[in-house]
Amino acid sequence: MPEKSKTDHQQSSKGSSKGNPLADALERLERSVAQREGNRMASLVKPIKELADETNDSVDDKSFKKIPSEEKINEVVQNPNQVNSVSVKKGYFSKLGLFIFVPIIVFSVLIVTGIIIWPHAKNIINKEFAAIKEASISEKESLNDGIIDKLGDVNSRLDVLSKSLDQISSLSNSSAVDVYQELDYLRQRNELISLGDLAIHNADRKSLDKLISIRDKNTDSRLQSGAASEILRVKLAYMNGLRRGSQSIPIGQLFPEYDVDDEVDLNTEQLISLLDDLEARDEHRVRAAYLLADKRNEKAATALVNVVANDENLDVVREAAMTFSEMTGFRNDDLLDVHSLINWWEKNSEKFLPELNN
Repeated sequence: MPEKSKTDHQQSSKGSSKGNPLADALERLERSVAQREGNRMASLVKPIKELADETNDSVDDKSFKKIPSEEKINEVVQNPNQVNSVSVKKGYFSKLGLFIFVPIIVFSVLIVTGIIIWPHAKNIINKEFAAIKEASISEKESLNDGIIDKLGDVNSRLDVLSKSLDQISSLSNSSAVDVYQELDYLRQRNELISLGDLAIHNADRKSLDKLISIRDKNTDSRLQSGAASEILRVKLAYMNGLRRGSQSIPIGQLFPEYDVDDEVDLNTEQLISLLDDLEARDEHRVRAAYLLADKRNEKAATALVNVVANDENLDVVREAAMTFSEMTGFRNDDLLDVHSLINWWEKNSEKFLPELNN
């Protein structure tokens, strides 16, 4: 710096010491800034000037407690980069503080929120756990009940199997003779059932006679009972009046040599001949036995008794027994009780034959 400048600087310093030293310092700062940095440093000078004004006001208010020294102002003027770096550092530290304190604040807010919400959330969680526990317990109980039921079924099946094994064991311990006798009884019992079926379905009198003979003569009580049961089954089947439908006699086919138009016009001999014709259809023979009820004479009564005693078709026997009862007044609910009808006729025929007329 030239000597003149130094002299002026000293003089101005001295003069300013007499006046306002802060104003002199600001003037020097403006000149220095204008010389070194030009317009770029002017922006730095303005804040410093404002700082000086504030300091001056503070001095006036507080009786000059502390005034910045000229050396510090010169230091600021001479080191503007340092001022700038300080400002940059302050901005960096402020941002760093922001990044540090914001997460802390957020974390603190979360903690406070968690502390406030935790009791309610805890109650909800406890209720959910209680519901899950209760559901698991009920499911476990239902599962146990199902297992118990299954075990009960298994036990019942085991009981049945045990009984079956006992029966098999008892049969295995039986002698061959006992087994043969049991099988023979079952065979004969099946024969009884077959005889009953033939007597009902085919009107086979021989099958019924065999059942009666087994009932009266067989020594095996079980077979006697079986035969009696089948006889009852047969007789109940013949108590139904709708076993055979009423069918008129085809006079033109059966009696072409007779000049007769209606079956009621057939005489006793014609009806008896049809009744005794074993080659004729069973329905026609049944119809002939029915029409003999209007022929109240000895020939008709004798023919009916003969059919009841000897005919092989139970439908014909049944219809002949009904006609005989209507003709003579004999009553018996068992229409197939042949022996009772014959015995009654042998005892009462002589009494009723004179009463019968054509």
